[in-house]
Amino acid sequence: MLKHLLIVVLIAGGLYYYWTTRPVTHGPGVVAPETPVQKTTYNRDKIDYKEFTIIPKAKLKLEARILSIQQYYFDKYTDLTPTDVVFGWGPMSDETNLESLMVRQSERSFYWEMARPPLKQQKMWKHAANMHLIGSTQKIRDKISSLRQGQIVQVKGFLVNVSSPEGWELKTSLTRDDIGDDSSEVVWIKSLTIL
Repeated sequence: MLKHLLIVVLIAGGLYYYWTTRPVTHGPGVVAPETPVQKTTYNRDKIDYKEFTIIPKAKLKLEARILSIQQYYFDKYTDLTPTDVVFGWGPMSDETNLESLMVRQSERSFYWEMARPPLKQQKMWKHAANMHLIGSTQKIRDKISSLRQGQIVQVKGFLVNVSSPEGWELKTSLTRDDIGDDSSEVVWIKSLTIL
């Protein structure tokens, strides 16, 4: 009897986990058409967060599809930003273009795996970005932890540079044209809405 109950509980737990973490699908068509809006900020006050100093560099407003999510537990940035998200907008929010590729994240960067590119590679890179997310409140940090691949989200906040008491710095990218190391955006999130 106890064995059967345990099996039922495990199956129910597995189904619940699958249902709450499965990727969200939308079908063909662009679901996040707008390019992120970015405006340089000058003379903004520094933000003290935990033991880090955060310096806003640009205001950011983004509506995009989540292409991939990666949690980090053991690198030097984990206390600051444990979650990286690859966002896509425009043609990189269209499920038709996403069906033939896999978005992979590793070592705080991302790359594509595909047999044949659905678009020109330059266009793909220009419409996607890896972002290191820093929630400004516990509520936003909890929401970041619950994000799922495929969701459409609206993010408002700042692109920031961060310095640590150990002496390392994490600098944000301020352009959509860069690729590779140091091309990720570091985002201080003031508002996060799942659409």
